[in-house]
Formats: sequence, C-alpha cells, structure tokens
Amino acid sequence: MAGTEIFGKEEIMAAADVIERRMIHRYGSHAERAGVYRAEEFEAAAREITGSKYALAVSSGTAALITALKGVGVKPGDEVITTPFTFIATIEAIVACDAVPVLGELDDTLSLDAASAEKLITPRTKAIMPVHMFGVAADMDKFVALGKKYNIPIVEDACEVVGGTYKGRALGGIGDCGAWSFDPNKTLTVGEAGMVFTDDHDTWFRMDCYHDHGHVHSKEHDRGAEGKFGFGVNYRISELQGALGVVALRKLPEALASLRATKKKIIEAGIAAGLAPRPMHDPEGDTATHVIFMLPTAEAARRFQAAAGCAVIADNTWHYAKHWKALQEMGEKEYFGSRTPSYMPETMAQAESYLSRAVMFGLNIKMSDEAVEKIIKVVEAGAKAAL
Repeated sequence: MAGTEIFGKEEIMAAADVIERRMIHRYGSHAERAGVYRAEEFEAAAREITGSKYALAVSSGTAALITALKGVGVKPGDEVITTPFTFIATIEAIVACDAVPVLGELDDTLSLDAASAEKLITPRTKAIMPVHMFGVAADMDKFVALGKKYNIPIVEDACEVVGGTYKGRALGGIGDCGAWSFDPNKTLTVGEAGMVFTDDHDTWFRMDCYHDHGHVHSKEHDRGAEGKFGFGVNYRISELQGALGVVALRKLPEALASLRATKKKIIEAGIAAGLAPRPMHDPEGDTATHVIFMLPTAEAARRFQAAAGCAVIADNTWHYAKHWKALQEMGEKEYFGSRTPSYMPETMAQAESYLSRAVMFGLNIKMSDEAVEKIIKVVEAGAKAAL
C-alpha cells in the first residue's frame, strides 16, 4: 500500500503549476500569487471530508500529533493515555511534549480499550489518544463519552486511516483534535505531510501559530510583518505539497473502493475456510488497507504463518511497543515532576494475548486478479494448517 500507486498526470500538472508560478511558500507574497493558495485548498478539501471547522496542514503525521497535543494544552509532566499497538510516532509525539505516555489495554478489535483507559485516568491526565490502526476505528462513542465525563481532550491518531469513518463520521474529525498522515506508505501521499483537525477556534489558533514559529497569520500583512503569539517550530508544508494534496483527496473514493473490493474477496475466502476476521466497531468505515484474521491460539497463528508466509502482529517491531527499547529505558523514572510507569513487555500481557493470535496481510490499492488469488490460496492453506 502506497499512495504513489495512483500518481499520474494530474500530480505532474499540479506540481508544474506551482513551479511555473514560482510560488513555493504557503505564506506571504499575497500580491504576486493572484489569490492562489494551494495549501489552503488542501485544508479546505480535508475539512469538507471530515466536517471539521478547522484543518491545518503540517509537515508530517508526527508533526500533526505533536501540534494537536500542544493545541489542547499538554505540558511537561502531564500524562497522555494511549495504546501499545501503534506506530512509534504516537509515543514520540507525547515525549516531544515532555509528557508521560501511559499505555492502556487492547480490546478485541486491537484498538485501545476505553474501559482500561478510564482506569488509568489520574489528576495528571491531560489527553487520551486512541489510535485507529490498520484501517479500523477505535470505539469513538466511548472515548467521546470519557472525554466529556472527565473533561479530558480526546486526540485521535487517525494517521493510518485517511478516509475511514465511524458511524458515518470521518475519523480524525470526531475527537477534540485529530491527525492524518500523508507519508509515502499511506493510502494517499504527497511525499511528506500531515493534517490536524479541530472544531475549536482557540485550539486551532494555538496550533496554527505553533506550527510556524509562533507567527499570527494574516493576509493583511506580508511575510515578516506578522505578529507573534509565542514560540513555535517549523512544521509548515509547501505549496507543492498542498497542490499534490488537492489531487490526492480527489482520488480518495476510488482508492478506498479498490481496497475494499480486494479485502472483501479475501475475507470471504477466509470465512469460508473457517477463519475469524478481526472484529470491528464499524465495518463499513474500514479503509481496508490490511486483512487480519484472529486465530484461536498463538500456536495456531504460528502454524498459519508457517503455511501462509504472512506476519503475526506480535512480531511487528514498528507497531508494537513491546519491542521499543528506548521506551523501556525511560520507564519507572522521574520525568518532569512525574514518575513514568513501567513499559516492560510483561506489562502488555493483554496486548500480547491478542496480537500473538493476529495474522496479517497488507494490501495495495492496485492489485491484479492473480495477486489477489495468490493471497486467497495462502489464506486457505494457512487455515488448513492452523485449524
């Protein structure tokens, strides 16, 4: 799965237009650019998909997560509850804010379990970050309710699920803030970029200033004459990324339709062979980037793996905190006035019980009938060996 699969002449034309106009910076040069702001068009297209009042394009999904946490007011020593099954950027974003990652348990969809998150809430908890992993939504009804009950912001890490939905609402646009990613391995890509969403003006304003050196953006002033809100960083995107993003979002429905059609064939074959697909809180909203079956035991999953040549998620060093030595080394230490919990593998027993039984196949947007049939055959072979 990579968004470059669907690159074509449209992307070339969009990039060429920016280059020919010599207007690379997203801010300033208002008189010279004749009202053309591609990064703003990218944000507007993303807002239309999520229904969010505000969208801010930034330089990566990681930057989007950091900016979101800064926007909701996470400070050094605060605690942020999240999941052990995610990409390390989720944890890095929390640490970048000098906050403490607190890892909850998984539910049977392999998402952060809301009940376990509630048990971890303390006076230091300043955000809860559910992660929508491998195409599938976390239980956002429960997380929204938790946020309201405890007055804690819910920050959706929707970096893996651009275009996914939960009960008709776009993922990333349900919590107090949400983040998308457009890196080279995502369904849609512009090279590198991310997007942050919120419905709260003050949160958006803090994020907008923070992502660009604290500048207060206004078309009434040219670049360098803006006011300052405070310190920030440089997480801007360029007009090139904005132009590519506009094209990418136009292609989203077609990309999702292709992924979903492929996944449906493989899932149906797996069910016919006696396999249980990964449960979902909302199957209709799945972005279908991955096919996951849940085997009855870890031993059965290993038999399936040996026959099918696929991955067992518990082995995934990119997406399972059990494997991250840097995280383990910061455990049980004083940290900005707080003490970090242990992050050793034995603290993730429930995650291990699910992930050790989960076998996975990644999908591409464009797959030949022969490639799909090959996966179906190995799924059937794996089921025969495992069950």
